[in-house]
Amino acid sequence: MSTAIRSQRAGISALRTRGFGRLVLAEGKVWLRGSELFWVLLFPTVLLLGQAAIAPELRELATGDTWAGTPFYGVAVINVILPAMLAVPIAITALLVMPATFGGFREKGILKRFSATPMRPQSMFAAHFMINVAMALAGALIAVVVTSALFKIVRPDNVAMVVLGFVLGMAAMMALGSLISARVARASTGTAIGNVIIFPLLLTAGIFTVSEPGTWLYEVARVTPVGAASQLMSYGWFGGDTFPWVQIVAMVAWTVVLTPLAVKLFKWQ
Repeated sequence: MSTAIRSQRAGISALRTRGFGRLVLAEGKVWLRGSELFWVLLFPTVLLLGQAAIAPELRELATGDTWAGTPFYGVAVINVILPAMLAVPIAITALLVMPATFGGFREKGILKRFSATPMRPQSMFAAHFMINVAMALAGALIAVVVTSALFKIVRPDNVAMVVLGFVLGMAAMMALGSLISARVARASTGTAIGNVIIFPLLLTAGIFTVSEPGTWLYEVARVTPVGAASQLMSYGWFGGDTFPWVQIVAMVAWTVVLTPLAVKLFKWQ
C-alpha cells in the first residue's frame, strides 16, 4: 500500500512539474504580446531620460558631494537617481501587471478551470514571479545601458549589494502584488488598486525627489519595499556611512509576512 501511495504521489508531482513548465511558457508568450512590454522594459528608461530633459542639472558633471556625503567628481549628476529608477520596473510588474493579470484570469473564469487541475496557487504565483522578475531585470538593464551610453556614469562600488537590493525588492514587491492578486475579481480592479499604491511607493523610492539620510522621507522610505530597495541599491552604488540593515530586514519582513498570506487568501473565482 505504501508503495502505491508513493507511486501516486510521484505521478502527481511529475504532472505538476511538467504542467508548471508549460504554464510558465504559455504565460510568458501571453505576457510578451501585451502592452506590459513597453511599461516594464522601456518606461523606466523613458522616465529617466524625460527627467534629464526637463532638469538640465541632472546632465551636468558633479563637482562635489551629491549623495549622502559621498563625493563622485566628474560624472553626471543623474547618477543620484539611477538606482531609484531600477526600482521602477519592480513596482510596475508587481502592482500594475500582476494584479491586472490575475484579476483578468478570475474575471474570464480561467482560474476556475485551473482549480480542477493539480495546479496549486503557489504554482500560479511562482510562474508569474519568474516571468515578472525576468522582465523587470531586463527593464533595469536597459535603463543602465542607455543611461551609460548617453551620460558619464559611475560604476557601482559594490555590485553584489546592488543585486541584493534588486532581488530583495523584487521579492517584497511580488509578495505585495501577490496579496492583491489573490483577491481581485476583475482586471480593472487590480489596475485601480495598483495605481493607488504605486505612486506613494515610487515617491518614497526617490523617483521624483532625492531624500538624504535623516530626513523624514528617507526614514519612511527605508521601511517600504520600493524605498528600501532603492536605498539598498544606492548604498551598493555609492557606499554610505551606515550599513542598511533596516532596509534589508524590512524587505525580508514584507516577503515573509505577505507571501503565505497571499497563498492563504487566494481564491480561484
